Amino acid sequence: MSASQRSAHPVFRLSLLAVAMFGAGSSLALADDLEPIQVQDGVLISSPNVDVILPNEQDMRIPVDAAEALLEVPGVSASRMSQHGLDLIVRGQSATQLNVLLDGGYVHGGCPNRMDPPTSFAFLPSYDRVVVQKGVQSVLYGLGGSGGTILFERDTADKAAQEGIQGSAGISGTSNGAGGAAYVDGLFSNGSAYLRAYGGYQDTDSYEDGDGRVVPSATTKTSGGAALGYRLDANSGLELNVDLVRADNTLYAGANMDSPKDDMNTYRFKFWDQKIDGVVSGVKFEAWRSDVDHLMDNYSLRTPPANKAMYRAAPSEVVTQGMRLTLTSTPMSALKLNYGMDYQDVSRKGWINNPASATPNAVLGWLWPEAEFSSVGGFVEGEYSFSAAQRLKAGLRVDGVNSSVNGSLSSSIATNPMVPVAIRNAAKSDQDNTAVGGLLRYEQDIDKELTVFAGISRSVRQPDATERYMLQASPTGITWIGNPSLDPEIHHQLDVGLSGTSKANKLQWDAVLFYDDVTDYVLRDVNRGAIAGISPSSTIYRNVDATLWGAEASAQWMFVQNWQTYGSLAYVNAENTTDDRNIAQIPPLNGRVGVEYMTSVWGAGGRVRFAAQQDNIDTLSGLDTIETPSYGVLDLYGSYTVAKNTTLKAGVDNVFDTLYAEHVNRAYSGVFGNPQDRIYEPGISFWARVDTTF
Repeated sequence: MSASQRSAHPVFRLSLLAVAMFGAGSSLALADDLEPIQVQDGVLISSPNVDVILPNEQDMRIPVDAAEALLEVPGVSASRMSQHGLDLIVRGQSATQLNVLLDGGYVHGGCPNRMDPPTSFAFLPSYDRVVVQKGVQSVLYGLGGSGGTILFERDTADKAAQEGIQGSAGISGTSNGAGGAAYVDGLFSNGSAYLRAYGGYQDTDSYEDGDGRVVPSATTKTSGGAALGYRLDANSGLELNVDLVRADNTLYAGANMDSPKDDMNTYRFKFWDQKIDGVVSGVKFEAWRSDVDHLMDNYSLRTPPANKAMYRAAPSEVVTQGMRLTLTSTPMSALKLNYGMDYQDVSRKGWINNPASATPNAVLGWLWPEAEFSSVGGFVEGEYSFSAAQRLKAGLRVDGVNSSVNGSLSSSIATNPMVPVAIRNAAKSDQDNTAVGGLLRYEQDIDKELTVFAGISRSVRQPDATERYMLQASPTGITWIGNPSLDPEIHHQLDVGLSGTSKANKLQWDAVLFYDDVTDYVLRDVNRGAIAGISPSSTIYRNVDATLWGAEASAQWMFVQNWQTYGSLAYVNAENTTDDRNIAQIPPLNGRVGVEYMTSVWGAGGRVRFAAQQDNIDTLSGLDTIETPSYGVLDLYGSYTVAKNTTLKAGVDNVFDTLYAEHVNRAYSGVFGNPQDRIYEPGISFWARVDTTF
């Protein structure tokens, strides 16, 4: 993160992520007057509630899914149904409760069952950092984002100031799943014109859990892209960019289908000028388009149904387009304003057919009946420094939102005669609303080693296409149906906390409490008579009121030269207050603790990842099937600087081959396991990785 993006007195610390390679061994100042402390694993904190990940400095294999790297951040979990498509959860919130931007633009996945959330399309080695904002920390990146905003960022234009060729390359492998990965990222610049090109390949077999059982999860991913730009001067320029991802033959232990194909093409344009004389001192314009072509079926990658009449394929196409204009003004030295407008349009269509039938292209049903979502918003956000020790941030955004479907398509939620008349009629009507969000945040340095902060926010999260327009039906009835009449979620949040450093003790720490009062939370539930005319066992969506609250804490202590210990804890509680029920799929108390030794040449360490038993469950929803036992897992890792620009990293994950599952993991498909049980995490895994820069 550039200096201009950091708070006035940045505090850096290890986010208690699994510390691993000291090989990267970057030194960061705890504060302006503190001695440097070594930070590993490529994770640091730039301000309260904001974690920054440096992907190629983490101590792990090249991840199959970018979401793996984010699990190092306290308060971040992920739901697994394969190795590709981990679905992030931040402070108990997931899916479209999170805003995920890839190099400034949005990408929305092609699967109604979230086989391919946005992070699955992020080719991690091609990004220079990933910024994880927990809760509402800004209004600049679009409406919603009640759970957080995740920014995958590139510094291509800044790096291009250096003439010549520069870049990085790496290769990694792991024993469990026999997975291999490689990448290369190169930049050529003459100081003005530049070209950055990158590519990667990953081929991963299904892994074994701690009991030696194979968990279907194999995938092959090919990623690549290029950015062509021109620096007009040190403060202005323009850039064209394209990213391509191909995920082929992906197996899903937690779904009734696998995915033979998942293709993503993204195109972006940027123009910026950050040094303008006048009332407007800076301008940045960004535009993007992403196309996702997704296919899943129940016969090509698994044992097919005995009766070909039960063969099913589900193609889908999603197009996301958007643009953002951000202006900057500095009316006084203590005040900086960012303001502007943005636009987003998401078009989704997905259907089911039987390729083995006499009419292979006939639509048997519409999952997404050409669903359209669009929003136009305006925003303003200001940062004001009362003094060197007191800072205030305030923001406001207003969005006009519309969602609709093609109401003439047969066998959709708008036309299927099995759908109750009231729902059909609601689906044919456009859903329009105005969303108003904002934030107010105050920080104060009590002294040079202690900062306190508090923030309040309001955000509005729109129901997505699955929640509003999904329809999955069989000849005998409806099994899964959206609710076109859903109201948007309205979140009112509060977070307070402390962060501190100690030069004398070489200690960094922070603690945060948060509370979220939600009106019209969109609850995925089992019908049980809530909607007349459909099966009591059908999956439905309805609005309830809810509260989410929790805490996070982490610390890092260099207790003697070259030795440090670290740890983190995160907890969230979520309750459906309308029905006095827990909310399903909430992670339990979890954290990690570790110790490591590091020098400028080599390092080694170990950590324990752990989670408490989760007994705050909701079996009525159909998502929580059982309580999840507690676990503790030991990882060991090390690194060695082979040459000035080359580092070897290696480790053993889950040293004792422990059988464990994250509570938020999907239940097994009945084809592969007990559908009442969670998908288990990988057993013991040996891994190695070599990275070099040039």
